[in-house]
Amino acid sequence: MQPVIIYPPTIDWDYLHQRPQQLLKALAGLGCIGIFCNVNLHKRHPDGMIKLTENLLLANGQGFNTAVEWARASYPCHPLIAYFTYPAHIRQIQSARIDLSIFDSVDEPADEFANWLPDYAKAVQQANVVTATACSLVNRARSIVKKEIHFLPNGCDYDHFKLAQTRHPINWPPFNGNKPIIGYIGAIAPWLDMKLVNSMARCLPDYEFVFIGSLLCQRSIAFTNGNMHYLHHQDYSHLPRYLSNFSHCLIPFKITEMTRGVNPVKFWEYLASGIPILSTPLPGLSHECVTIITEDLFPGFSPPIDKQGRAARIQLARENSWTDRAHKLLKIICSELECG
Repeated sequence: MQPVIIYPPTIDWDYLHQRPQQLLKALAGLGCIGIFCNVNLHKRHPDGMIKLTENLLLANGQGFNTAVEWARASYPCHPLIAYFTYPAHIRQIQSARIDLSIFDSVDEPADEFANWLPDYAKAVQQANVVTATACSLVNRARSIVKKEIHFLPNGCDYDHFKLAQTRHPINWPPFNGNKPIIGYIGAIAPWLDMKLVNSMARCLPDYEFVFIGSLLCQRSIAFTNGNMHYLHHQDYSHLPRYLSNFSHCLIPFKITEMTRGVNPVKFWEYLASGIPILSTPLPGLSHECVTIITEDLFPGFSPPIDKQGRAARIQLARENSWTDRAHKLLKIICSELECG
């Protein structure tokens, strides 16, 4: 019997296509039943259970326990698995009658995620399986428990983002001008190094800088130069079109305790486009795949045109798809269920 994997209500299905959505989609593609408890912020979906695909369901406005009981009635004899990324959910999961719990450690419980710390050790200790997206998170979990911690980095929706390998013209500013574009796609969050970004834009007036994403924990984005453009949140289906118009992709994260444990999904998505990547020196990235940027490089820095590395970037993205990650997670699940 294929497992039923339930993700507790944490984020909106349509807000950002993050790791939980991608893994559940990929696991559903491998035959698992995926149930995503959708907070349904903007009521894009009717409340209750709806099918997105044969094996993937949204539990809109439904709590974890409600989803568990529905799954037990709808899929009798199938093993029920709780997959969670927010440490505090361990309390709720403990009280549910499930067969396996998986804590997926996706961010350091520090800085912007410091409120995760009180429940973090409990989640690591009490979950049946612990996975982690970065080496620092593996090491943090290993300092708490002696059981195996599974390293499972983020991945790429390769079939979606490979569309950016071919340019899709956009006939409005700044895309229809003569200047190359340095672009960022992702949450506009406090961990962006806006001092660095503003320095780059000031020192590279022959480039346009484009930012696409939702504001997170802030009400505005502090641009200081006329060649900087904020395009707000864009639908996931449209992102490859925007990405295809970038000359360089940008990951301008501050280096903090929290970001030392970051393995950005956008890194893998950028790779699939083949477009060169400019990034601050995040430990969770393969530095040979990016051009490292720091503020002391400006002025005097010019983004390199790395056409020779294009094929290698695309190949790396292809080899690190969400389907590959789902295969590895499903192997762990099956092994645990057999041993249990």
